[in-house]
Amino acid sequence: MSTRFAARGVRGGNVRARALAQRIIAAAGDNGPEALNKDAKRRQMEMTPKGDDTPEQILRVSRGTSFEGLKAARRVALEQANAPGFDGDAEQRIGKINWAFDALVEESRAFFANAVEAKPDDADARYRMGNFYQTIEKFGEAEECYRRAIDLDPRHLDSCNNLAMILQAKGDEKSVDEAEAYYLRCVEIDDRCVDAMFNWATLKLHCRKDPDACRVLINQIVVIEPELKDHKLVKLLRGEEDA
Repeated sequence: MSTRFAARGVRGGNVRARALAQRIIAAAGDNGPEALNKDAKRRQMEMTPKGDDTPEQILRVSRGTSFEGLKAARRVALEQANAPGFDGDAEQRIGKINWAFDALVEESRAFFANAVEAKPDDADARYRMGNFYQTIEKFGEAEECYRRAIDLDPRHLDSCNNLAMILQAKGDEKSVDEAEAYYLRCVEIDDRCVDAMFNWATLKLHCRKDPDACRVLINQIVVIEPELKDHKLVKLLRGEEDA
């Protein structure tokens, strides 16, 4: 059985539109079209201590655990192993905990890498691989995957938006210029793409220091989705005093 992190771009929960948004861990059975190949399974078996607990049991996580939850579970487990009076070999337990965390991450990486290998010209497969790397904060690898997805499909909206977020987070002038170009492309592809508009608004405010341009974009979002009018971040970006 394989575990994968399923990730997608979301409307900014952080006013700085950081590239990493909340991600989830999902399960995929071995009978699925993207199941781990035999070599990956063999390597996983070689990594597994004989007669030991599974990675999920070691970290006490379920298949619905978020990536942040997985990191939190590792932290708690390490704290317990380091606590005074721990009943057992602390060093050995710490090794198991770190192995379990790394094994789950590697299993996920292999899952998405196998999908890319099976369909090297599939933009969606490259996008999902990029999301995995973005989830574990390997932004260079994520950027490469998103660029490849866009090469395969220049109108791949989510790849354009996620790539723009990564470029915006770099902060240098060249990257910010490129990020803005990708946000513009998103809106040209879909003139109702409020995710890209929101991120673009944060770029206007924080990178361009242009609150007026930021408000123009936020006002467009509210026209498209009026229910967002009273959202705290929307009010903040519009410069409303009671935000």
